[in-house]
Amino acid sequence: MTEEKFREIFHQYYRLVMKAAYCVLYDADFSQDICQETFLTFLEKVDTVDKTRYAEWLSVCARRKAIDFCKKAYQVHEVTAGDRAEKAGAEKMADKIDSGGKSTRFYNDEMAEMMVHKEFTGKILNSLRTKNTDWYEITVRTYVMGENDEEIACALGITIGNVRTKRHRMMEWLKQRYQSEYDSL
Repeated sequence: MTEEKFREIFHQYYRLVMKAAYCVLYDADFSQDICQETFLTFLEKVDTVDKTRYAEWLSVCARRKAIDFCKKAYQVHEVTAGDRAEKAGAEKMADKIDSGGKSTRFYNDEMAEMMVHKEFTGKILNSLRTKNTDWYEITVRTYVMGENDEEIACALGITIGNVRTKRHRMMEWLKQRYQSEYDSL
């Protein structure tokens, strides 16, 4: 493919690709990055794509790349959140030691409790991922990424009512399965 032909295709489908990425990410800068990655992938695979299907191929590719980006961002967020919690715990321990060291037992209890809660949260997320991937996505997008129902519905390609129904069913399942274990923590 010539550079001129590629530029023509780029200008023709740029807005479509940006819109597909933005509907998932709701961030113009990240959508721009996804757009560039999509067109680079298109350039590599242009010979295998039917010329009449460029629009469909580009929009599907952009949407999938944006979803992959969200998953990677969640993993990074999960790691950095853990680092932040550990750093806060270390600062708390330093404060306890500076105050005379008498309450280090309290700190150890608090640290153990934090670890138990972290393990319990991981257990719940793993069981959600296994039980129903939509429930897992809704949980992550709601409580980790802070998205509202409309954003979640757009990202998952379902209605807002469906998001609320799935969340309600998920919460009922979690209560039934984990309430007694949570109460004993």
